[in-house]
Amino acid sequence: MDAPFNENRRILPRCLKKGSGGLNDPAPTCQTLEICGQTPSFCEAMTEPAIDPRRIRWIAFDAVDTLIKPTPSVSAIYHEVGVRHGSRLSREQVSARFREAFSQSAEANVLACGCREVTEPWHTCESRERLRWKEIVDSVLDDVVNRDRCFEELFAHFGQTSSWTCFPEVEATLVELRERGLRLAVSSNFDARLNTVMDGLAALYPIELRVISSQVGHRKPSRRFFESLLMRTGCEPAELLFVGDNPQTDVAAALAAGIPSLRIDRSPANIENRAIRSLIEIVDLLRR
Repeated sequence: MDAPFNENRRILPRCLKKGSGGLNDPAPTCQTLEICGQTPSFCEAMTEPAIDPRRIRWIAFDAVDTLIKPTPSVSAIYHEVGVRHGSRLSREQVSARFREAFSQSAEANVLACGCREVTEPWHTCESRERLRWKEIVDSVLDDVVNRDRCFEELFAHFGQTSSWTCFPEVEATLVELRERGLRLAVSSNFDARLNTVMDGLAALYPIELRVISSQVGHRKPSRRFFESLLMRTGCEPAELLFVGDNPQTDVAAALAAGIPSLRIDRSPANIENRAIRSLIEIVDLLRR
């Protein structure tokens, strides 16, 4: 397959407003830019490839909050485990601390994982993911008696199939898409634990390919993550549809790589026309 990206191509800018999750009309302050190959910002040059159902051969799904969700919630489990290890934080405090720690960890690029690529933008690996989650747990539950034991319990918990459930429409959607001849992948910022989680969820059996950030060496929104996805599927960008819940690392990053994308937003307050409310909507969108 020819290289899917032209580093020198120029495209017209569109503005992705922080917090809106939607692509808006070109901002008057923007100028024509080049894709840098690193990450899309909230106001960066992007194409918006149209979805041509006749060309789509593969659909790649983000995992967490797209196909699966932690059950009980992350904040509930952190609070429960924290209390068991001596924490006196309330569940509300734990929830707020987790949101802040998770956001900060996503922006931190360098952790001492020992890889030669450690300084590369958006590099990741199994060691780095474990270090990242250790920092998150330590930051959220800083009053436990034994931080190491608390971390080990939480890290193990979220590597178990029983800690996750699929959204209600997932199984029917995946089965229908496969019956129509489409091939399916999961493409996630996760580590090897995702393999164990997916192996135990029967609804995900139609998925034949897993592209996991810790195993490809780069995490979304890195262009190299999407290059790995295209290489593994053997697709040109227009032949792949990417579906995820995050407007930046899923939707904007895929668009910046020339890949058509859809955002899933199941929240009742969703009024964004470009977001789908249920994965089953993909079936109608891709009628050929």
